[in-house]
Amino acid sequence: MNLKVGEVVTLKHYSGKKINKGVISNINENYFIIKPDKDFLIFNFFDNDPIVMGFEDENIVNICESTVSNIDYQQNTFGLTVNNVITITDRRVTQRFPVSLCAYILDDEEKNFAYIRNMSLEGLSICSKLEYEKGQSIRINTTIEDKALEFEALVVWKSASKYGYEYGLEYNQTDKMTMDSIEHCIEILRLTQEFAVVMLKTQYDSYKRIITNKLSKN
Repeated sequence: MNLKVGEVVTLKHYSGKKINKGVISNINENYFIIKPDKDFLIFNFFDNDPIVMGFEDENIVNICESTVSNIDYQQNTFGLTVNNVITITDRRVTQRFPVSLCAYILDDEEKNFAYIRNMSLEGLSICSKLEYEKGQSIRINTTIEDKALEFEALVVWKSASKYGYEYGLEYNQTDKMTMDSIEHCIEILRLTQEFAVVMLKTQYDSYKRIITNKLSKN
């Protein structure tokens, strides 16, 4: 990635609907220190949260599936590890698309909090503190751009960590209407991210001056 210290990127976290901006204050390979433009934004972050970072490189929009770590509330910065980058070169997303979505796993009468890291037309990656078994079918509820989605998915792999479990899911016997809704929602997310990144170009110079002044005062 051709990113440098001082560059402005877009940031999307599941705690808010708005796509925000931030400046890169340090880089170590695929690990970045980010200072967001809103002082209150960082208080909604937790270690291992999914966050989507976007940037433009040679007029091509890049969207990064990333993970939050090392939150510094005093400096209003956080670490961001980039796990996957997709380059938007055509109008239709067929690969796994980075997202940061609040979700619920529905278990009988309970709604168990989870969050989604990425989605595709075949399945998704979701994180939860609860353990499920490979081959188990679970029901997911989420909202994308004010559109409610509910569907069943099959656990095809799981990975444990100190934060809980990450699961790879495949949609399970999902009807055409639901699949059309999932495709439509992924397309909305793609267009929203793409527009936010492109808008950075028109706002870049003035915004960079503001952010640089903020950084120099810390």
